Amino acid sequence: MKLLSFILALVLLSGCKKPDHSQPGVQTAPITSRDDSLFLADDWLELGWDQYSYEDFDSGLVLFDSALKYNPELSQAWHGRALMLHNLNRYDEAEPAYRNAEKYDSLNKQAIWHCGCMYSRWGKKEQALRQLRTVVALDARYAETAQWEECWVNMRSETGFLEIVGALDKE
Repeated sequence: MKLLSFILALVLLSGCKKPDHSQPGVQTAPITSRDDSLFLADDWLELGWDQYSYEDFDSGLVLFDSALKYNPELSQAWHGRALMLHNLNRYDEAEPAYRNAEKYDSLNKQAIWHCGCMYSRWGKKEQALRQLRTVVALDARYAETAQWEECWVNMRSETGFLEIVGALDKE
């Protein structure tokens, strides 16, 4: 019986084509009202964050892309998409996703922060400092966090970094 179930599952899976999730919106969403679309986008978003917490980045990416099909301007879905891509080492795709998260919500502190962390790790100091300056202006608590957060370690000797986090007086 187990063998029969296994064969049936294998047959079903072999007939499935892997969807193209290289960019959101490749598949079209069913026609729904605007209110229904926003509601569905929020549901997909929540499921995506669940997968992020389980570190299932491939599944999370699919779910965030589903949210973006229903609401392509959902900043948190772009942020989630960026984090998934970042964790999948697909950095070239993560950067525009972070940018879209900021584009659709210029107050999305977490997206601004994570984008800055990515730039810091890449050694893009000016971009990293710009992101850090922006997020600290929105919420001063990020200045303290940056002092111990691992992603900023290579910036800790930079004068600009020290000024932003308050470890150096501006002259």
